[in-house]
Amino acid sequence: MDFRQELGLDPERLAADADLLFRRMSALPGSIATARARSREGWVSVEYSCASGVQDLRLDPRAMRMSSTELAETILTLIHEARRQAEAEERKATEELLGEGNGLLADRELVAGQLRHATGALQENLERAAATIDRVRALLHP
Repeated sequence: MDFRQELGLDPERLAADADLLFRRMSALPGSIATARARSREGWVSVEYSCASGVQDLRLDPRAMRMSSTELAETILTLIHEARRQAEAEERKATEELLGEGNGLLADRELVAGQLRHATGALQENLERAAATIDRVRALLHP
């Protein structure tokens, strides 16, 4: 099968891009992004890690003066804020390392579409092969 003609893919380029991607992935730093968020008054702070979620929650004694609803909303808001920051840091570091010069990532929509098309063609061929096998069985075992 000529992959370039059938799927529009250059298997050699795809393999080279995959090798580059895996080399760059192995160079990713081992540290996981973490971020800290603090309330306006500084009474509540949260540290969030992309690897394991909330790492630290600090409540100043003055935070106990807040209503339970207000305290809960503040904590949840800070968790979401810290999570967004940590994820943004991680995404930026990953894009810097993997983003440019990797055709495998840049062409992923094209590759996905072509693979869906190829999967459909493969399914049709498998159905025809199964029908042929059934006909051969019927001839061999009347």
